[in-house]
Amino acid sequence: MKNKIINRVIVGIFIGIDIGLFISMLFSYLSGSGAYQPAPNKFLEAFPNEIMAMLVSVFIWAAIGTLFSVTSLIFTDTEFSISKMTVSHCIINYVIFIPLAILACWYSFSIASLLSFTIIYISIYFIIWLIFILINKKHVEEINERLKKS
Repeated sequence: MKNKIINRVIVGIFIGIDIGLFISMLFSYLSGSGAYQPAPNKFLEAFPNEIMAMLVSVFIWAAIGTLFSVTSLIFTDTEFSISKMTVSHCIINYVIFIPLAILACWYSFSIASLLSFTIIYISIYFIIWLIFILINKKHVEEINERLKKS
């Protein structure tokens, strides 16, 4: 289990940085300013220069990637029911992701922002969960079909 966690941490760091960089580049492009901006203005203003802001952004992206990578072990290395796995995974990620999102200045620490964050988080989580359910359902149907042929 220890090796699985270490592997997930390492993979999560790189996936988190890659996704964070991609998203920051996408938002920079969509803003139409022609300049790269790794984070919101409020975040950038908290640092003496862009290099420090970028470095902290990379650490936040790495932490987010690590969070989602390590918590996915709930689905493979526990004996919980699928419902308990899903609820546990959702809540653990939500509770740890909130401070990271606030630290990155994606949301402020207010009731309205937290409500907005919660609605968006649950919506995205549900969509991803539904996609995985459909993929796994297809795999189960394929396995059952192969078993019938045997």
